Amino acid sequence: METHEFTVVATGLDPAAPDFEARFLEAGCDDATVSFQKGRILVDFSRVAVSLEAAVTSGVADVCAAGASVEPIEPDPLVSLRIWRGGRS
Repeated sequence: METHEFTVVATGLDPAAPDFEARFLEAGCDDATVSFQKGRILVDFSRVAVSLEAAVTSGVADVCAAGASVEPIEPDPLVSLRIWRGGRS
């Protein structure tokens, strides 16, 4: 298994809420750094998984489990290239 680094962009939670960070930790995002920028939540993962696709899929599921809404995924040439090549860079 490899460590995959990626960012999930989300909305729908108040960063001033007392349980903001705890929601992500309890949802399984303990391998991520959560920040808030320009009205969006950025969840920067460093996730161990068998493939980039598996890492991203589980990361998105965890962000949703925290109660956030995941933004549409925008094209990212590096992520697209890695998924296309089966996770190899």
